[in-house]
Amino acid sequence: MKNYLLKALAYDKQVRIYVVRCDNVLNNLARRLNYYPSALASVGRVMAFTTMMGGMLKLEETVTVKVDGDGPIGLIMAEADAHGHVRAYASNPHCHFEYNSANKLNVRETVGHTGLISVIKDLKLKEPFVGSVPIIDGELAKDFAYYLMISEQVPSVVSLGVLVNTNNLAKSAGGFIIQLLPNTKEEVIDAIEKKLNTLPTVSEMFQNGMTLEQIGRMLGDDTFEVVETIPVKFRCTCSKSRFSKGILSLGKEEIQDMIDKEHGANTVCHFCGKNYEFSEDELIKLRDKAK
Repeated sequence: MKNYLLKALAYDKQVRIYVVRCDNVLNNLARRLNYYPSALASVGRVMAFTTMMGGMLKLEETVTVKVDGDGPIGLIMAEADAHGHVRAYASNPHCHFEYNSANKLNVRETVGHTGLISVIKDLKLKEPFVGSVPIIDGELAKDFAYYLMISEQVPSVVSLGVLVNTNNLAKSAGGFIIQLLPNTKEEVIDAIEKKLNTLPTVSEMFQNGMTLEQIGRMLGDDTFEVVETIPVKFRCTCSKSRFSKGILSLGKEEIQDMIDKEHGANTVCHFCGKNYEFSEDELIKLRDKAK
């Protein structure tokens, strides 16, 4: 299924709707780094939300979302821009939990019950915008809605879902965000609340073969209009030059220790799994540049 982000307006332009599907992009990550099911579901939810947050940006702005809970997956981080490019990773992709009462992936136990969610927006100003809220649920959709309300003062509904096949690849992944614009009428809010009580889950919508446009129309009303659709693609911005800067930041003593013990270095990008080798001579040059 095609992966893309849909941006729309509804209810006489009083409500913004974002809908995304990103399973192909998520599986790019799963194949490279061998994610276990509930870890993949957790990262997929963060990826879907971050992609939609990227859709709220302009030009060369970027957003980074970090979920740092007390669960075994550790830190989950995703980055996106306004053009549908996204990448994500988790500190420990090899963890898995299921709910005892149902055959569902247990994202809450994977992520954890407590911790911090941080959103960093690079708006190409002097300083980035940084907003943080505590994890209040662990399933992530409510947590992200809480972030939007508390940190950005935008009343929002967030729904996220990832279905994982027995081959540990995502069958579907995505979600939607409904945002109330200023001065939204009470009758519109009531209509949305009633609609949400009867809606199937995002995963069920994808299983039923619904397109993003169909999902958006289900969330909206007769005034629903698509503003833009953007292809969603995996893009990693790693490079040997970036890793060189990371090694430089370690300082002379640590670089010398790498030279003495390893006679070189092998670095791996957490996002894409790509390896960058540094020879002893390259480390010596970096050591001489380091503070």
